[in-house]
Amino acid sequence: MDNRRIAVALGLFLVFVVLCGVSGFLSYAYGYKVGQVASYSKGYDQGKEKGYQAGYDAGYKARQIEHKLEQQSSSDGRVVTLRNPSYQEMKQFLAEDTTESKTYSENQYVCVDFAVGVNNNAEEMGIRCAIVDIFHPEGYGHTIVAFETTDKGLIFIEPQFDREVKLVVGKSYSQINGFAPAPRDDTIIRYLVAW
Repeated sequence: MDNRRIAVALGLFLVFVVLCGVSGFLSYAYGYKVGQVASYSKGYDQGKEKGYQAGYDAGYKARQIEHKLEQQSSSDGRVVTLRNPSYQEMKQFLAEDTTESKTYSENQYVCVDFAVGVNNNAEEMGIRCAIVDIFHPEGYGHTIVAFETTDKGLIFIEPQFDREVKLVVGKSYSQINGFAPAPRDDTIIRYLVAW
């Protein structure tokens, strides 16, 4: 009887050891697989994002170098070399420019005059500046300027106030920029950036 008890106890012990071994192996295999999938996914996502950003940055810098200098003839026949400013250079130019101090006067000095004034003054300083035409419903429009900064990309400026603005097609220009409501529908249908 004692041999039988020993055999049963030994059998139970072996079953226990086998079950623990199988359970441990299954737990290990499951944990390994879950960890591998999670790490692969995380590494893939991080690598994809870093690769995308590196490619974007390299392409953007190449484009900046390609478009950094542009030569134009001025009205007096001089050749002027224009360059894209840094964001800080743009802000400094706007702080020194006095175009915004002029008075808006219907049919005398309107948005396009402000934009042309800032554009001409920027180009006199060798800074590349674009005129931006904004199209609203019923043939109504508005004109602002833009600078392609070397460190923050394309920045739109309302030249009447030297203020950065956003342009979102399908949205009201005054609403998205916190201006008083326009007397007409100022939904942006489209806009055109002209260098």
